[in-house]
Amino acid sequence: MKSFLPRYRVLCFTGALLGALACGPQGDLTLKPDGTGEVSQALAAPTLLEAVPGDGQVTLTWTAGPAGTQGYQVRFRVGDGSWVYRSAGTSTTYAVTGLTNGTRYEFHVRIKGSTSETTSTYSNGLYATPTADECSGSSVRHITVTGAGSKDGLTAQSAGTLANLNAFIQAVGPGGLVCIHGGTYATGTTVSQGGAPGSPVTIKGVEGRPVFESTFEASTRAKTGPVAFTVKASNLVFYNLEFRHVGTCFSFKAVSPVAHVTLSQFRAENVATCVDVERSSTTAFTDLTIRDAMILQFTRGGIFLASGTNQSLVEDVYIDMEPDQIGGQGSDYPVGIALYDTTNHVTLRRATVMNVTGMQTGYTQGDGIDGESSASDVVLEDSYFRGNEDGCVDTKVRNMLIRTTVAAECKRNFRLWQSVTPGPRVESSSSYQPRDGHFFMHTGTTTAKDIAVYSSNAAKLVAYDCDSSSPCTFNAEGLRGTLLDSSKLNATGTVTGNTLVYGQAVTIPPVPNPTSFTP
Repeated sequence: MKSFLPRYRVLCFTGALLGALACGPQGDLTLKPDGTGEVSQALAAPTLLEAVPGDGQVTLTWTAGPAGTQGYQVRFRVGDGSWVYRSAGTSTTYAVTGLTNGTRYEFHVRIKGSTSETTSTYSNGLYATPTADECSGSSVRHITVTGAGSKDGLTAQSAGTLANLNAFIQAVGPGGLVCIHGGTYATGTTVSQGGAPGSPVTIKGVEGRPVFESTFEASTRAKTGPVAFTVKASNLVFYNLEFRHVGTCFSFKAVSPVAHVTLSQFRAENVATCVDVERSSTTAFTDLTIRDAMILQFTRGGIFLASGTNQSLVEDVYIDMEPDQIGGQGSDYPVGIALYDTTNHVTLRRATVMNVTGMQTGYTQGDGIDGESSASDVVLEDSYFRGNEDGCVDTKVRNMLIRTTVAAECKRNFRLWQSVTPGPRVESSSSYQPRDGHFFMHTGTTTAKDIAVYSSNAAKLVAYDCDSSSPCTFNAEGLRGTLLDSSKLNATGTVTGNTLVYGQAVTIPPVPNPTSFTP
């Protein structure tokens, strides 16, 4: 299912002094009399899509206004200071120059015409911090789509191509930088060279964000497709990249275990699996960091951690299948974030995972998180899961702690399988409006602490799959919120600190976006 949030709130007034209906917007919508006395709708504000920092500047991109748009105006400021205004012409891209490196700016844009009827309200705001040009010096190489000049990569005027990436990584050495300039690039690059422990080589998109693109279509529900980067080396940072219509953004093969790799500030749309660690019973991938990433429209998964992935961090990610954009569903068993094989010692924080929907024949599948009992020692915190077909969080992981996390509108919001000891547990978290149960149990004992449950439908506190051969007990220590009625409070163990009320309306918290991108 697709979750939508209200976009506008309109305050309306009538009266003799107004002479007509007038509505003041809390968004993009304004209704007011036009020159003939009729009520008209003002221009909707554009959507500010991205703010890409550069050296002393930030490049803005936004959606186009209607036909006949006369131009755009940009405003920006530092903190709560005064706004500075720039005329941005008629293009939907504008570089705000003359900025101070290291200073965080807030940006908006609006359609600016010669009259109030041809001028919109301001857009949503984005923040960016300009930085000094890093792409200079002997430890830097440049890559463009077609290359230039001698193609030695020493300057942008003599840039190499993607085929030179490994040679350039070797040339810059540990701590060096390879700058990939904006443009559209093909897939199929294997990275076989890296930096040194504590001194990685950075592969960075500059002058906008380079796009790696092929012909993959998620609407086919295929689980594989062209791979942008196959990573077979350690001590690397990939920064500020974009992926469209690819099978996999980053692939880690079991034949080449790697360590100390960071994937940061990237966006993916229409993919099979964006980050895919190949499954293996013998290979370990150590210290993989995934940060500030947006993954949309996937068939199989957003992030798959498998083999012996360990000591890894996933934070500030936004993952949304957007099934309505890819034909209504993904493949048979899609997962937002997978924890497979002997994955261990992983921290997941500030993750938003939504609308993961599997094939609609037989048992429909689709989990925000899916964790196997062979995985262990995982912390999930400060995260948000909503609208996934089966479980918001479906886990068998040994010693998994789920805390300060919201789960909403899944079939079973927290599916806790006590297949191993100690099994997964939930603390200081909230569950909203599941279709079946706030929690699910199969065997063993679960004690949920300091939890809030909110449902006005027929959902029960716990959905059980237990019998005499696999008994289970659910305890609640500190329980608040609302259920439809007292029959839905069906804990089989003890309930302490119960302040539930019944039959109350439910409001689900809005969807957080912890990334620097706009969905």
